[in-house]
Amino acid sequence: MNIEKTVLLLVFCMMTALSSGQDVSEKRISELIDKLSWESVTIDCNYILVLTQSDSISNELVEIGEPTKEKLLKALKNPEKSVAIHVILTRIFDDKKRKINGIGTKYIYKNCKESIGWHHVYNGITWEWTSEKGQDITQEQIDLAYNYWDKKLILKEKVKMPNSERIFERLTKEDNIKYPCIDNKNYENNSENIKFTDLKKVIGLRVDNKNLEMLMQRLGNDTINSYHNDSYFIENSPDGIEFKFASNDSLIRIFLTKDYKGTLWNNISFKYKKRKIERKLPKPDERKSGGGKQERFWYREPNLEIFFNSDETIKYIMIGL
Repeated sequence: MNIEKTVLLLVFCMMTALSSGQDVSEKRISELIDKLSWESVTIDCNYILVLTQSDSISNELVEIGEPTKEKLLKALKNPEKSVAIHVILTRIFDDKKRKINGIGTKYIYKNCKESIGWHHVYNGITWEWTSEKGQDITQEQIDLAYNYWDKKLILKEKVKMPNSERIFERLTKEDNIKYPCIDNKNYENNSENIKFTDLKKVIGLRVDNKNLEMLMQRLGNDTINSYHNDSYFIENSPDGIEFKFASNDSLIRIFLTKDYKGTLWNNISFKYKKRKIERKLPKPDERKSGGGKQERFWYREPNLEIFFNSDETIKYIMIGL
């Protein structure tokens, strides 16, 4: 009889401890979710904006994983937490390798060339940052995210997010209506006579350096300026060239896109795909993830990085630090 009582007591203690552990876990999940906000969506500003996912609260929820889904889904309708929760759920249930994801970006211009903010695109939803409102997400996008995760995780249905190309088409149409551009200037591509060596020489120069000023004058007076806390950009969009300056006015990076018509390192071309780049160029000193299926090749000697799209075409080439 004593043995039976002892066994029953042990079973009771184990069940009590398990229940207590579950309560603590749920309590911890609730505490973490309460702390989520726009500040949890950490973004690093390079040529593209990248989700750094360095927020400790978000990372802890990702590590807890599956048990968080119902509480996260319930809190997703809070506009201050919607994007952070969408990112966390994506990392747990869609991004199996939990890589840092590149974030789609579309800049918002007022009066044709005045940068006032940007749209973010991540796993099918969009939100905005503008100098006037800060971070903002519409109710439509919150509902889109909620319905996606509810169907996927609770109802166990097959569901897909909107295609990225269609999202950018929609954003372009909406911006054209909201911020119409009436511009009579004739923007020309003047990059044909700009060489890779010309661009490499000006890295590190200050914005008022005569050599840098002469190079920029060759590109024409059709620039768009955008400013951030620790840097600013001077973009010559028709030429496919963008200059990034540090807060001390020194040029730290140059970004080239497919509109650039000048010569490139080792005479590579924007028409090349990743496999041809691998055949034509030396082995990269470092290969980095660009988010999802995107990849970056970095070469030490020319101080150059090639960023590839997921379809292995070249998205941009970066010169500098």
